[in-house]
Amino acid sequence: MKFKKVLAIAACASMLVGCGGNATKSTSNGTVKAPKFGFIGPLTGDASQYGTAVKNALQLAIKQYNSKHGTKIKAYYYDDKADATEAVNAYNKLVNDDKVTAVLSPVTTASAIAVAKAASKNGTPILAPSASGDSFTIDPSTKKAYPNVFRICTNDSYAGTYLAELCNTKFHYKNVAALYNKELDYSTGLYNAFKVESKNQNVNVVYAGAYNANTKDFSTFVQKVKDSKADAVYLPDYYESVVAIAKQLRDAGVNVPLFGGDGWDGVLDVKGVNAANFEDTYFVSGFNKDATSGPAKEFVDAYKAEYNATPNMFAAMEYDALNVMMKVINEVKSTDSKKITDALAKVDVKSDEAACGGFKYNKDHNPQKEMSVVTVKAGKYVTVQ
Repeated sequence: MKFKKVLAIAACASMLVGCGGNATKSTSNGTVKAPKFGFIGPLTGDASQYGTAVKNALQLAIKQYNSKHGTKIKAYYYDDKADATEAVNAYNKLVNDDKVTAVLSPVTTASAIAVAKAASKNGTPILAPSASGDSFTIDPSTKKAYPNVFRICTNDSYAGTYLAELCNTKFHYKNVAALYNKELDYSTGLYNAFKVESKNQNVNVVYAGAYNANTKDFSTFVQKVKDSKADAVYLPDYYESVVAIAKQLRDAGVNVPLFGGDGWDGVLDVKGVNAANFEDTYFVSGFNKDATSGPAKEFVDAYKAEYNATPNMFAAMEYDALNVMMKVINEVKSTDSKKITDALAKVDVKSDEAACGGFKYNKDHNPQKEMSVVTVKAGKYVTVQ
């Protein structure tokens, strides 16, 4: 009889311990007190400009949130060098060692795709700021969205389609040459979506060149662009490659407009860049850093005060990631993974709650939101739409 009683008590204790990971402490105003979040992004290497800005934004968002709500949010930061294997290793540390509530990253698409697959095994909530590849949120085995994977940025198909529409309705480009990185999910995704929609917009892709990730000399591609007599050149790649290609195009006398996706955000900050190469070029962005009021301006002002620098789009999206995640956690009053991801799928973010604008998620866990059009005037970014 005593033995059975001991077993019963032990079972109850076991149940309490098992539930302890999901026990949720709250502040006096009902805010969940101490969730832990993970960051995975490039803090060294070619893409470090993105990772550093995102890390800065997360630190700022946590500092502000803790100060305002009396919470004790904590984050753990790992440098993945924009490498998928490094990213998965970091994810495993975040889950197994740091016991995070959710991961507010990865920053780059290839890393994010690898982490999404790893996270599907245990359901850890993933809310990435800037991983735009279409396949990031999609489970290849079911062709449906992973239940636990979401993003703040728009996906590549959305952006590539929008750029094709702009060629017709705003820029009036009829014949476009394109150069894209065939080894980069982000670049191929933007190009393929553009190519499909360009036919609907009566925009001709008169030349498409696919280069390798390690290409430094683009002269062969540049000559073919020149021979194509295109009205404009589409460069769907990240800022490092875009700066190199733009220079070689301009040096070869190709002076038609250039345009691209949100990976351009940062071209003017590359060491040694000639800003004149980007005069009157265009790219789309999920963030209006020239806003004169509202959450976008408040974020820009706070970031400038904290870091003495103007934030890029990637920083703004991470800032939103923290606030959206906390909105959901407080709605469900829990750090339980399934409760969080179920609520994320239904979240309705209002325009006055996010630096990058309000949104709801579609069935593929892609946010439906407006995009801005940014140009360069006199060496400075200017939002034109």
